[in-house]
Amino acid sequence: MEMHPSIDKARSYLDIHLARPFAERPTTTGPFITISRESGTGGSLLAEEVTRRLNRLLHVDQPAWTIFNRDLVSRMLEDNHLSTSFARFLPEDKVSEIESSVGEIIGLHPSIWTMVHQTNSLMRRLATLGHAVVVGRGANFATIGSARGLHLRLVAASDQRARRTAQIRSLSYEQALAFNRKTDHARRDYVRSFFEADIDDPASYDLVVNMNHFTTASAADLVVAVLHSRDWIATSPPREAVITNS
Repeated sequence: MEMHPSIDKARSYLDIHLARPFAERPTTTGPFITISRESGTGGSLLAEEVTRRLNRLLHVDQPAWTIFNRDLVSRMLEDNHLSTSFARFLPEDKVSEIESSVGEIIGLHPSIWTMVHQTNSLMRRLATLGHAVVVGRGANFATIGSARGLHLRLVAASDQRARRTAQIRSLSYEQALAFNRKTDHARRDYVRSFFEADIDDPASYDLVVNMNHFTTASAADLVVAVLHSRDWIATSPPREAVITNS
């Protein structure tokens, strides 16, 4: 089966890191970034833009920054030798209790809680390896206690988010409003169910960005500036050591 390019990149990231001799593996955490987002704020696009900027600053001997988004669950299932068909049981919300219970009773899939725990463990491993941008799935809560992590929350007015969603998904404005409400509710439910936390609590993040006032590019500049201010990335790498994207 042909794999999505992002899954291939995620697989390569872990394979490269884990193939290194144990003595050469990182003993400190990060740096890494988590992005929590309201529906329609462009979290995935921001992750891509931040990653592009950070990879242009890399020294030759540094690993590339890699995004983990929808491919995160696929990698977890692969690591645990589980069928990728189980991904449908792990949307970024609370799985139907009836569907989950029936599946467990007749042995169709492992416990939902077990798979979420394994996904959380993978996110903590990514935090330790560093140079990872993890989007969604309560990544900031899963990596609590991990140093050198920058945790973002993207918000925006509902009308702006609806217009964006309508354009991206070819929906009417009213349909987009309903889609965003349903998606936001699902994400709140996921975080509440599996972390006993409030996804909207600003104290859970280092930076809450109101995308009403930022473009994707300017928000990416802000994120990179914060990483610079914490001395987590080089400020002026040698010209010959910069990796450029073709």
